[in-house]
Amino acid sequence: MKYREFGAGGIRVSEVCYGTWRYANPEGFADERSREGAAALREALQRGVNFVHSSHEYGTRWITGDVLRQYPDRHELHHIIKVNEPDFGELRFDRRKFRAQIEDALRELHAEHISIVQHLQRGSVSKDIAYTAAADETRIAEFRETADDLREEFTRLKQEGKVQALASFPYTFGFAREAVTSGIYDGLVAYFNVLETEWLDLFPAMAERGMGFVGIRPFCAGLLTDRRVDRSTLAEDDRLRTPNWDGKYDQLNHIRNELDLRPKSWTEYALQFALMHPLIASTAVSINSRAQLADVLSATEDSYLDKAQLEQIHRLNKAHLRMD
Repeated sequence: MKYREFGAGGIRVSEVCYGTWRYANPEGFADERSREGAAALREALQRGVNFVHSSHEYGTRWITGDVLRQYPDRHELHHIIKVNEPDFGELRFDRRKFRAQIEDALRELHAEHISIVQHLQRGSVSKDIAYTAAADETRIAEFRETADDLREEFTRLKQEGKVQALASFPYTFGFAREAVTSGIYDGLVAYFNVLETEWLDLFPAMAERGMGFVGIRPFCAGLLTDRRVDRSTLAEDDRLRTPNWDGKYDQLNHIRNELDLRPKSWTEYALQFALMHPLIASTAVSINSRAQLADVLSATEDSYLDKAQLEQIHRLNKAHLRMD
């Protein structure tokens, strides 16, 4: 297992972050899915993964906590947790709710501290437009109005030894730019994969400020895997058959044709791409089984790709977005 630094704060994490999105039954049932997920997490820890992503929204902390409670080196692990405050439909940041989510996570994960708090500034905008530029003006204005409260409460938690770094999950590029220049955040957590590279334009400014980056969704919801990269082979009821995914498949086909990109394994390529830039500390992967874990760790053992190809793909993505 290889490790990298998250920004300039001395947080050294494994390149693979174990994502707990769907690896267990969210209803708290110890079914086969949950037992296999727990076995995969235990094996990941034994093989050097020291970084775990969780959220109270996933419904899987019950089994994550059970595994970690029995793990003798649990206090050496790094946790990244989602904290949504204010949530959708809420106008102002609430210090008590922010603190409560962190203290709940510490208890549920049997952790001494949270290394990275992934902050989601949702606010009064509707969930339907959260990922669009239409939400920027409202969310940025609301963030600026209560930013001092966020800064002060996080500083208190840090002084208490409960947290180390604060990172923004920005939803949009506009909010990401605000987060980087605000002086409040230590980094960003965002989708990063072959088809979602927009944050690269902020990396120089982030590097100057000693900020870090954690990528999530390296497979773009499964599209960038050997199983789903060829859309013609998907079952008629597969979710990636819906029109919502037409643009992503068109974008991928354009990249493949322009660069004559034909990797032996798209699953492996996607993981290596997600770690290509040195500013990226880790990529969070939702791992549901020991077999999947083996494939992920095998892919990240190899040398990474040429950074020039990253820049080529980013230019193609930007051109595609302008056409859309």
